[in-house]
Amino acid sequence: ANHAPMVDGSVVVDELPGASPPPGAAQIAVFITFSVILTLWTRAELAHRAIAAERAASERGASPSASSPDGKKTGGDGAGAMPGSDSALSLGDVELGPVDKKDEDATAAGGDVESGAKAARASRGGDTAPVKPIVRVDEQLAKLAPVRCLLGDRRALIASRDTLRSWTELGCVLALFWIADRSGAVPDAEKHYDRDLFWAIFGALGAYGWFTTAKECRSNAPLNREQTEEWKGWMQVLFLLYHYFKASEIYNAIRVFIAAYVWMTGFGNFSYYYVRKDFSFHRFAQMMWRLNFFVFFVCLAMRNDYVLYYICPMHTLFTWAVYFALYVGREHNTNTNVVLGKFAVCFAVSYALWEIPGVFTAVFGPFQGLFKYVDPKKPNVDPMHEWFFRSGLDRYVWIHGMACAFFHPRFESAMKKIDEMDPRQRATAQSAIGAVTLGAMYWWYSSVYVLPKLEYNALHPYTSWIPITGFIILRNLTRGLRSWHVSLFCWCGKITLETYISQFHIWLSTSNVPDAQPSTLMSLVPGHPMLNFALCTALYVGVSRRVFAVTNDLKNACVPDDARQIGLHAAFAAAWGVGAWALGAVLSGAF
Repeated sequence: ANHAPMVDGSVVVDELPGASPPPGAAQIAVFITFSVILTLWTRAELAHRAIAAERAASERGASPSASSPDGKKTGGDGAGAMPGSDSALSLGDVELGPVDKKDEDATAAGGDVESGAKAARASRGGDTAPVKPIVRVDEQLAKLAPVRCLLGDRRALIASRDTLRSWTELGCVLALFWIADRSGAVPDAEKHYDRDLFWAIFGALGAYGWFTTAKECRSNAPLNREQTEEWKGWMQVLFLLYHYFKASEIYNAIRVFIAAYVWMTGFGNFSYYYVRKDFSFHRFAQMMWRLNFFVFFVCLAMRNDYVLYYICPMHTLFTWAVYFALYVGREHNTNTNVVLGKFAVCFAVSYALWEIPGVFTAVFGPFQGLFKYVDPKKPNVDPMHEWFFRSGLDRYVWIHGMACAFFHPRFESAMKKIDEMDPRQRATAQSAIGAVTLGAMYWWYSSVYVLPKLEYNALHPYTSWIPITGFIILRNLTRGLRSWHVSLFCWCGKITLETYISQFHIWLSTSNVPDAQPSTLMSLVPGHPMLNFALCTALYVGVSRRVFAVTNDLKNACVPDDARQIGLHAAFAAAWGVGAWALGAVLSGAF
């Protein structure tokens, strides 16, 4: 396999300055953005409380608002009091705002624009001939909730209160990251590996989960949802402990875990698109939001490159690959030969991209600004080397995931047939399958897994499917194994993306250096490593859980099931981003 060239004579920098660099345009833009959001959320809360107080007072037969000299009532934020009907707001009110009674048919939220226009003209006695309306983008943007909130529309502020609160919470998380990992206010601690402690922590967590949170699955089908979430969860726990304790001796196992995550990208996305045949833009946009929303803001706020958090671009790349593999010629996806042909094409493309010299550079070179990464301790490395290395390690396993999804019904049918055998035949069949599987896994372990790091990495792309397939077979070998899961690990599996990103800044530490690897620990209780581990872990997991909730809440608000609305939101976000960045560029000269 080829690899991205490295500059000879690279210099390793052992010590880096600890002073935080001055804020750049992007950081100032993020600060401006969330300052505005905080202001809007505060106004929304004040307006909401004023209306709540007015309602309570009206129920008691008294008005809570003082009368102004002109006889008008005022609310808590100084704006004119809203009629009682305004306190119950719909999404349509937020998007399009109040309308004149005789025009409401023409501008009803979600209604047909042309029929509404005809109704409006008829109400005025005008011509009722059908005329195609001209919908201007600027007019549509002006009706968006964020625009109306910026213009001080009280109705929009109140209706968007929960969304503004979620954005504010995200801003607080980013501020926490900066304080913990950029301000220098929180000291660092060195990593220390103790094998007994490492496995004791994982063993205790697993035992607690098994004895207190083991639950029956909703389905006993192989690779059911609870089972795959559990799989992700226990792997993530080991992955995080590996980083925290610098457990280098299980490096090869971690490589297999990451391959399993990529396998799930192929398996899960293929299952969805193949079964549901939903290739809609909004569904794909929601998936991209899930993978990249949080990391986008973290990169801006912390001045880090995208590939530092390589799991995000890697899963994004293979999600795109699965989508387009099934989207092209989707009307023929029911044909087995066509699907198998698509697998072959995917394999050929992956081979060309990572195995033929020059192809990877030609394809990703134009996007170097997005995929570049240089560790500050190794400044003379080719900026595309990290992306080539990380993405190339699992260049084939996502195809294996798609193949497993395609053949999943056959696997499920085979397991059911074994379950229906008489006890002696079933035990014989399961024992034979288990013995063959364990034999294959032992061969892989003794021939591949035990190799040193660099030698193992060379074989990993071609062999990672062996332990993954073996685990799947053994985990689903009996009906009892398929029917139970540990919900504690399922819970961990649902927030893997958030725990992966957050660990860099509020569990580990990059020592106040942009783009640096998290080579030290955040130390809230210096000199007490176990107490510090417990306290930092509680904070870190709690923040990750909230980020998961905020990401989903904002996905519902910003990426709805409407391609037109998504486009308008994207246009607004782009305009705001350009304006905030320009202002940040001007202000950055003052620092």
